[in-house]
Formats: sequence, C-alpha cells, structure tokens
Amino acid sequence: SNGNQTQDEDIADNDGLKAAFYAYQKWAKNNVTVDKKLPGLTQYSSEQMFFIHFAHIWCTRISISRAFNMILTDVHSLEHFRIIGSTSNFDEFDRVFRCKLSQRNS
Repeated sequence: SNGNQTQDEDIADNDGLKAAFYAYQKWAKNNVTVDKKLPGLTQYSSEQMFFIHFAHIWCTRISISRAFNMILTDVHSLEHFRIIGSTSNFDEFDRVFRCKLSQRNS
C-alpha cells in the first residue's frame, strides 16, 4: 500500500488504538478486582496484555499474491504494518514495554 492510499485508515488505526487504550485504563482503574491475570501469562502487566491482544487480533497469514493485490488496491495497510504503525506512533506502548528510544518498534 502506498502512504497516500492508506493514510486515512492509518490515522484511524492510530486514533482507535489510543481511544481503546485510554478507555481500557479507565475501566481497569474502576474494576481492579475483575482484571485477572491469565495462567501462563502472569509475567505481563494488564497494559502489556492489552497491546499483545491488539497485535493478536491482526495475526493473519496471506498469500504473496493477496498481499501484492492489497498493496496495489486496498485502502488499508497490510495487517503486520497496521500493528507496527499504530504502536510505533503511541508513546504509551513504549512506556508499557519500557522501550528506550533506540529500541522503538518503528
């Protein structure tokens, strides 16, 4: 996908992730006893699990021909880049995963 073709949807992805994260933080603050850790994932904070889930919902396997077609015609970036773009444009991701400037996921 070229940037001009996907720009509006990329911005929507960025804004959607931010809105969802801030809504989750508000919910979590008011529901401390409800937000339990999952077995096998206890090493992750609730905020880290939010971002892990965000990435997981975009997990896909597509053929090279479908990817090529999407790049040429789709208004959305490929799923992999939707994850990278949204998280690399969000400072809260860096804070939650304690990323240093040199480690940014961009």
